[in-house]
Amino acid sequence: MSNSLVFKPKNIGNMVIKNRLVRSATYEGMASEEGDVTDDLINLYGKLAQGGVGLIITSFSYVQQSGRGYINQIGINRDDLVPGLSKLPNTVHENGHGCKIAIQLVHCGRQSRLLEETIAPSAVFEPVLKKMPREMTPEEVKDTIDAFVEAVGRAKEAGFDAVQLHAAHGYLLGEFLSPYTNRRTDEYGGNFEDRFRIINEIYTRSVDKVGLDYPIMVKMNVDDFVERGIDLSESKKIAERMSNIGFAAIETS
Repeated sequence: MSNSLVFKPKNIGNMVIKNRLVRSATYEGMASEEGDVTDDLINLYGKLAQGGVGLIITSFSYVQQSGRGYINQIGINRDDLVPGLSKLPNTVHENGHGCKIAIQLVHCGRQSRLLEETIAPSAVFEPVLKKMPREMTPEEVKDTIDAFVEAVGRAKEAGFDAVQLHAAHGYLLGEFLSPYTNRRTDEYGGNFEDRFRIINEIYTRSVDKVGLDYPIMVKMNVDDFVERGIDLSESKKIAERMSNIGFAAIETS
């Protein structure tokens, strides 16, 4: 078993993980109401690190109040959260015998379960939550890009080994990628390149902020399972584009 490729080190960008086992993000709902890291979170990630995986990806942390989706969700939208956030990588590094940790960044878009008013690339009804989101203004799109970039900077400052952008599961970045939820007629909607623009700008500006050596990963849908949504052919184009601009790793869902 020890000779298996699964247990050999692997590079993700400039980050070396000790084996090929990655704990993917799951929502734990253990932060405070204001998004602060709690003792419960610290204990959970300490135990996960002891399990032997090479990399842990945290649950999704919101980059803006307008993107907060769930109660007791981790926040990374304010500078004063950084000292608390730093306790997660400190704990994982102390307990994990070389385990690395990345924090997942999200804006929940039209799928917020908390907010009365939700925003999205376009006003397309959300049937599960039975909400009609408001189409984002161009200024709001720019503000959200800023928020993701600042969150990447906070993640590095807090000591996380990498970040992962959540562009899957119908959340905001995935909504921009999908022709089903993105029906904009400005520079952030329409053809493939314009729907991809928000991802491109977040990645490029984040690299300017934290440098090429800091791994930025992304999670994306393979299929939206709705008419006019992302399908396998479209997701291949998206993944190729993500790879070409420099994402360190792509998690498909």
